[in-house]
Order: sequence, then C-alpha cells, then structure tokens
Amino acid sequence: MDGGVALLAAVLAPYAAAAVVLLEALAGARWRLLAWTGVLGVAAAAAGSLAALPCGLGGGCGWSTPWVRGLGVSFSLRADALSAIVGAVVAVLSLLIALYSVEYIGGWGAARYWVFYSFFVASMLLLVYAGDLVVLFIGWEGTGLSSWALIGFYYDDREEAWVGDPGRRALGVPMWSTPTHSALRAISFTRVGDMAMLLGVGAVYAVLGSPSIAGLGAGAWRLVSELAMRGVVAVWLVLFYMGALAKSAQFPFHEWLVTAMTGPTSVSALIHAATMVKAGVYYALRVTPILAPVIAASAAAAGALGVYRGLAWLALLTAFATATMAIVARELKLVLAFSTASQLSYMLGAVFAAAAAGQVGEGVLGGLAHLVSHAVFKATLFLVAGAVIHAVHSRYMDDMGGLRRYMPLSFAAFLLAALSLAAVPPFSGWWSKDLAVHAIGLMGGAALAAALATAILTAFYTARMLYLVFLGEPRFHGEPHEPGPLMLYPYLLLGVASLGLGLAWPLLEHGLAAAAGLEEAPFSLGGVAAGTAAALTGLVAGLLLYQRRGPRPAEGLLANPVAAALHGFLYDRWLLNALIYRLVVYPGAWLAGRLALLEELLDTAVHGGAAGLGAAAAAKAGAAEAALDRVLHVELVEAAEAVSAAARRAQTGDIRDYMTYFMAGIVLAAVVSALVIAFVAGWP
Repeated sequence: MDGGVALLAAVLAPYAAAAVVLLEALAGARWRLLAWTGVLGVAAAAAGSLAALPCGLGGGCGWSTPWVRGLGVSFSLRADALSAIVGAVVAVLSLLIALYSVEYIGGWGAARYWVFYSFFVASMLLLVYAGDLVVLFIGWEGTGLSSWALIGFYYDDREEAWVGDPGRRALGVPMWSTPTHSALRAISFTRVGDMAMLLGVGAVYAVLGSPSIAGLGAGAWRLVSELAMRGVVAVWLVLFYMGALAKSAQFPFHEWLVTAMTGPTSVSALIHAATMVKAGVYYALRVTPILAPVIAASAAAAGALGVYRGLAWLALLTAFATATMAIVARELKLVLAFSTASQLSYMLGAVFAAAAAGQVGEGVLGGLAHLVSHAVFKATLFLVAGAVIHAVHSRYMDDMGGLRRYMPLSFAAFLLAALSLAAVPPFSGWWSKDLAVHAIGLMGGAALAAALATAILTAFYTARMLYLVFLGEPRFHGEPHEPGPLMLYPYLLLGVASLGLGLAWPLLEHGLAAAAGLEEAPFSLGGVAAGTAAALTGLVAGLLLYQRRGPRPAEGLLANPVAAALHGFLYDRWLLNALIYRLVVYPGAWLAGRLALLEELLDTAVHGGAAGLGAAAAAKAGAAEAALDRVLHVELVEAAEAVSAAARRAQTGDIRDYMTYFMAGIVLAAVVSALVIAFVAGWP
C-alpha cells in the first residue's frame, strides 16, 4: 500500500466507524454490532499505521491536498520517523484496548462509547500525522471533545464511578468528583492551555504566512528573529507550549487528569497510554527540535532558553509532587493516574532540559523512548486494574489483597508491567527511564537529583500497589476470578510486551535514536547505576515495609499531629485542588451569580415597571424595545454592510483611481489641518 494512502486510511477509518456506529444505533442495531464496528474501524487504523511505518522510517511519505486556499492551509498528513513510531503505538494499543472494551463495556451506553472511542482514536492519529498546525489543532481539539464525553460516560453519576472519598473536604472544598463534574474539569482545564496555544500558532502564521510544520522548520530563523526584534520570544514560547502543558497534565493542570478516573477503565487506559495525555509530549517532541537550536544560536533570543529551563523544572516539580501523592492514595486507578502525570513529566522534563542544555536530540530520544515504553506498561496496568475492580466490586486497594491466588494471570501481567514502571532491569521502563533521566541530568546535578528522588518514590508506590492489590491477606468479599478472554488476552499480551521490549531494546534503540536525529544513543555507566540503584531501593523498601507491617504500616505514626498533617496534605493533593476552587472557581461563580441577579433586577425594573403603569405603558415599552432591537440587530448591521460594500467597490485595482484617492486625501488633510489651526488660533 502506498504510504500516503495508508496514512489517509489510518485517519479516516475510525472516523468512518464512528459515523457508521451512529447510523447503526439510530437503526436500532444490537450492541455487539456497534462494538465490532468500532473495533473494525480501529483495526483498519492499525493496519494503515503499520503499513505507513516502513516509509516513515525510510525517509518519509505523505498525502496532501489544498484545503483553505486563502489561508494557505492544506489538509496534509506526513509520516516521518517520529510520527510513524508514535502513530503505530497509538493505533496498536487502541486496537487492543478496543478488544478489551467489547466485554468490559457491554450494552449499557454502547452507542455513545463506540462513537466517541472511534472518534478519539481518529483524532489522535490526525494529530500525530498532521503536516500542518491547523490540522494538528483540529485533531487536538477532537481528542479533547472525546475525552469529555468518555470521562463523563456514566452520566447518571453512579457512586462506584466517583473519584475520591465521598464526604471528604479540604479547606471546605469537596475532594470527591462525579463523572459529569470530572468531564467538565477535563475540558475546562485543557481549554485554558489550548487558547494560549492557539495564540502561539497564530503568531507563527502572522510571521511566516503559513501554518505548515515544514514551513515552520524552514522559517524558524525568520520567526525567532522577528519575535526577538519585538522582545516577545519568551512570552511566545510559553504560549506555544501551554497547550502541551495542559494536555500532558503539568502542574497545576495535572488536577484534571487525576479526577478523569470517573470514566470506564478502558477509557483510562486509552487516555493514559495511547492518546490525549501523550499529545502534549508528542507536540513537544515535534516542535522543540525545530525551535530550540535556532533560539540557542540567536544572540537576540538566546535568553529565551531560560523558558526551557523553567519548563524543565516545572516538569520535575510535577513528577515529584504527583509521586508523593501516589504513595498515600487508596484508590487503585488514582495511584495509576498520579503515576501517569509523574511519568509524563519525565518525558517533558527530558525534552526541555536537553533543549536548555543545547543537546535537544538527547532529550527527544529520552522523551520518545519513555513515551513508547510507558504506553505499553501503563495500558497493561490500567486494563488489569479494570478487571480487578470489577472482580472485587471496589475501587479501593483496602478492599483487595491476596488476589494473586484468585487471578494469577492478571497478577503475572500486572507484575511485568509494574516492574517496568519501577524501572527494574531488564524491563523496557529501565531502558527508557534511564534515557530520560540522562537527558534531564544535562541541566545539572540538582535536576538529576530531583529525577532520581522521584524514581525512588516511583518504585516505592509501585511496590505498595503490588502488595495491597495482589499480595498479603485477602480483604475482599466473594470469589473474584479472571475475566473472559477478550479482556484477559489484551493485557496478557501487553504485560509480556513490557518484558519483550526490554529484552529487544538494544535492537530497537538505534531506530529510536535515528528518529531523534542521533547516530547512537548516549550511555553513561554512572547514570545507569544510579537509576538502577534508585529503582531497587524504592522497590525493596516498599515490599519490606508492607510485608513486615501489613497494609497500614504508618497507622500508629499517624497519631502524631505532624505526621497526620503531612499525610493529609499529600492525600488532599497538596491542597492545590482546594486552592483552585477557593481562588478561581468559587469567586468566578459568585461574580456570575451577582451579574445574573443584576440582569434580572434590570429586566424586572424595565418590564415590571412598565406593566405597573398600565397596559398602555407596557405596550409602549414593548414597542420601544422592539424598535431598539431593530436598530441594533437590523439597521446597524445593514449600515455596516453598506459601508463595507462601498469600500469594496472603491478597490478597483486601477492605479489611476488610487492616485485620485491619494490626491483627494491630501486636499482633505490640508483643509482639516487649516481649520484646526484656525480654531486653535482663535480666528473667526
């Protein structure tokens, strides 16, 4: 299959599946037909992405057609090494999660699920393969829309789908979230970043006259020079990356991600492993190698490298903060959500730190490698979590324990993926996290220390999660068992892949390095040793602590007020959620309420006052309002259209007409100037 055609098929097949599912649902089709239609669309996308992989790795291929000619926008798809690798990962994982979803979702809400699932996958692939920033942004917003629908899938707000402890408050703010509320949080938080990103893209178009990504690469020096001349490079960089920070859950935007667990667990796996949150990382991998070298080489713009340092430290703060939250969280999916935010921060931290250090290729390698590795093991962890929660009928790890005896295959898959998350050799996470940590270390010893400290915490909360769910004594009721084959086999395959990727990594690493623009991957024996020591320290410490002291090892310690306060601070997510509501949401709601009340009072005064004066006065008030509406919404609009039409008629393209306008303008300016001088001088 031609590479360009394969890309087009990869993007359009899931969009078509979404449309077909909708039509089938309207025709009253059974849920199994809807499900398998969605699976078929995603399978076609996977086939197209895999078919495009060789041409992407072999020099690139694409498909393009003019779209908005007046703006120079083309509907263009492009596969190079980066997009081909990421696209294949997205499509294959989406297919495995789709197979899992057939049994997991069943019939309730099947039409909504499969329409938005297919739309989600298509939008992510459009984003990845886009050759134009406008096309990329359309896919970007498509993932946002789909995430809103799927996070709020349980619109009946059933309590088992909530996140957080019902009734728990921090600073008077509820710390639990329902599906509908979580969906609104997700779309609101990410839209803030998207608006800033749109301004950044607009600046690119204003300077270069084209939103093409290839054009951005060719015109990067001109773009940076123009922005530097205006003194806005740093501000523009922040705006340009803001969408990625929000999408990939960087502090404080990570708050939307941790409450997005209200959707079905298959959705959590899709968002956290293959789509949505990886979009921000992919965007950084795509544009940073274009911009960072030019900024570093420009004397006028080199100061903007401080923005990359700031973004790298923001990523390290996010990684550390969310890891500390994970070590006290009680909900299985919530631990995994904190983990996702933390691991995304390794990816972005690698890209930004290496860019600040002038070695952007090593950052792209670290970020890309960990993106691929994390996608596999995090999908495994979430899919197993869905099976476990279904088996014990509780989202809390307090109600689990000892499940290795009842769900041995699920335990095996979870263990393989967890060891990869903890970065234990030779699992894929060991290789990829070391590459990310190496890139972060290019920014200095303090950054390296922060990354290694987070690695210890990562291994610790992984050990804690393993013990509370699968080891120790059972704390559940009933007889849990393995799920059916459609749920079981996808995560078994992914669990084995976590180990298989690690064993095959030396063969894969060269291709990843080439995608990052490097001849070979960097290697530091000291760095590898430090990363391995951090992983083993956290893992062994966690297993020993829980094995010796049971599921609540710090129960006695929490009698100490200081320890209890620290535990509460971490459990309540550093109080950030409470502060956002106290400082932004609640004041905004109060102001909106007051303005609505003012509008109601004015409306009552106008209409009620007129009514109180009798029918004649009310009729006159109504006539006056209708006349005002006509002036504002009809006559004023028509007048503007008439002025516009007259202005267009004046633009004849004839230079003689323009010379006439020019001379008339000079005469008019002279007359006006003479009158002004006369008025100022007090002449009659």
